[in-house]
Amino acid sequence: MIPESCDVGLKEWAGICQALAAGEQSIILRKGGIDEVGGPGTFALQHPVFWLYPTHLHESQQGLRRAEIPRVSAHDLPPGKVPIAAFAVATLLGRIEDESMLDAFQKFHVWSDETIRNRFFYQSPGLWVLALRTYSRDSTYVLDVTPEQEGCRSWVSLGQALSTSDAKPAIDDDSWSLVADELQSLLRRTRTTQ
Repeated sequence: MIPESCDVGLKEWAGICQALAAGEQSIILRKGGIDEVGGPGTFALQHPVFWLYPTHLHESQQGLRRAEIPRVSAHDLPPGKVPIAAFAVATLLGRIEDESMLDAFQKFHVWSDETIRNRFFYQSPGLWVLALRTYSRDSTYVLDVTPEQEGCRSWVSLGQALSTSDAKPAIDDDSWSLVADELQSLLRRTRTTQ
């Protein structure tokens, strides 16, 4: 169920936000910032619907496999502004703790192998996998960046509820159903390999 508006953003590399909005990516892989709620043995996301908040913090030219993915150009905006045009609905949450499972998720993202393996092994092995159905609006919100949104944090308040009206899915219902089924199967496998 898509709410009429949302006031939360998830910060992610600008190139990844573009890939999600274009239907080139269906998951995000995170080391942290995807907090569990709901108690032991259950997975629930604190914010199941959120805007994609593009950032260039920690982004690297070599971090993506597909250089042709257009970037959200913050350079076309005045300093201190951020473009918000797509939001995501989280449909599945799981965890990869077996390195051998990483390749099985490759078709669902555009990060380079090196980027994913660096994230997987940072501090201790493992990554969160979050399956996202992404929607884009024809027009882009341009927001002022607040001090609370700066720095290395995952979830940010946008300071206002932005309307989700007129948003269109990145991929059609039938295609998404196939993606979701395959991701659910993969996440089931990650639980059996742990």
